[in-house]
Amino acid sequence: MKHFFFSLKPRERYMALVALLVAATLWSTGAWSRVRGGWDDWRALEESALVQKSWLAKEREVRTATSLAVQGLDSGRGYDQAKLVAEAVNATKEAGLSANTESPKTTKGGKFAIHSLQMSCRKADLASVLRFYESVKSRAPYLAIGNLSMTADRGSAGTVTFKATLTALELLGELPAGTKAAAGAPEEATK
Repeated sequence: MKHFFFSLKPRERYMALVALLVAATLWSTGAWSRVRGGWDDWRALEESALVQKSWLAKEREVRTATSLAVQGLDSGRGYDQAKLVAEAVNATKEAGLSANTESPKTTKGGKFAIHSLQMSCRKADLASVLRFYESVKSRAPYLAIGNLSMTADRGSAGTVTFKATLTALELLGELPAGTKAAAGAPEEATK
């Protein structure tokens, strides 16, 4: 290799050295970005581990808050996917609206299922939107409005297009006996 290099003309040697220098620069910048990416990933993992540790440290608080939150829930009173769609259609009809809906999506966790339904209504007046809100509010805590956005319709004065996410809670099984006992204790204390 040495013999080949020195057999080249001086101009060719400089070009070979420049090519070697460019290749070394490209390799070193690629290596540096890989090292930096690995370091950033490591720091992100450490931060994620700290967040997880803090949530694990709050386990007792979370369990207490959860048991208080589910005290008033009855199994069988929640909404499954079909009932969610039916209630959404009923709420829009009660408000004097006609809605377009997508198929509901379900997330299950433990004894609960959370169903989400995207819906939109075009050319709705604000009074109808407020009636819809009140209609859904009366079905709480099993039905709630999530993301709600309204945009003014062009050409139609006083009407909006609104999009909303309706979220329904379904209790999949009976609550644990301790939760129901805790739920009954305050009621007995107030009697």
